[in-house]
Amino acid sequence: MAKPFQFLLLAFGVTALLAVGGEIMYSIAATTHGSTPARVVQVHAGPYPLTVSLYTYPAHASYALPFAIAPQQSTSGTLTYDVSSIPDPSGVPATPVRASLSPDPNVRNGVQGAAEITVQGAWALDIVVTGSAGRGEASVPITATAPPAIPTWLGWVIGFIPLYGLLVNDQERYQRTRAQVQQLRLYRATSRHRTTSVKNEQEIMRDATRCFCQSYWHN
Repeated sequence: MAKPFQFLLLAFGVTALLAVGGEIMYSIAATTHGSTPARVVQVHAGPYPLTVSLYTYPAHASYALPFAIAPQQSTSGTLTYDVSSIPDPSGVPATPVRASLSPDPNVRNGVQGAAEITVQGAWALDIVVTGSAGRGEASVPITATAPPAIPTWLGWVIGFIPLYGLLVNDQERYQRTRAQVQQLRLYRATSRHRTTSVKNEQEIMRDATRCFCQSYWHN
């Protein structure tokens, strides 16, 4: 394969790999709790005043929304949470999704989690808290926007990945065919040389025989 062509394909491959890696990194960053929340909401879930921190706002459709919930004041006993992302039934064609939760290691009776937001539109983060003071419920409104559009150049790069593979395959086939043709030409040239050598030897033997016969009969 020609060196410039190899470098061109390598450049396209590296670009595509970097683009896909960037998209993966963006997806991870979009669902990871950062150090500073993008929005903080104070709510009351029955007898429990809570602070809800949203680490991405507005939320991005098709991505999970990272959040954290912490009680505003100390509470006796243990609080348990049940959190779901609820779409607006009047205009969002989606179904509620239960959020994944884990204890917040830095806040007593606090939790952190990620709520799935499947489509754009109006949503609500429904929070149900159960503790020694009973059960309480609160709702945090959420706006979900369309996911970030993929750049046009990135779309072209990814879309042409199959073509890069076909070009590499065709180039390799061309190189193999070229090598086979060269081997065939070399074989034919060698065969002709051998044939010519055999013919020359036969002519020399005939000439030698003729000369011997003439010399014998002359004597």
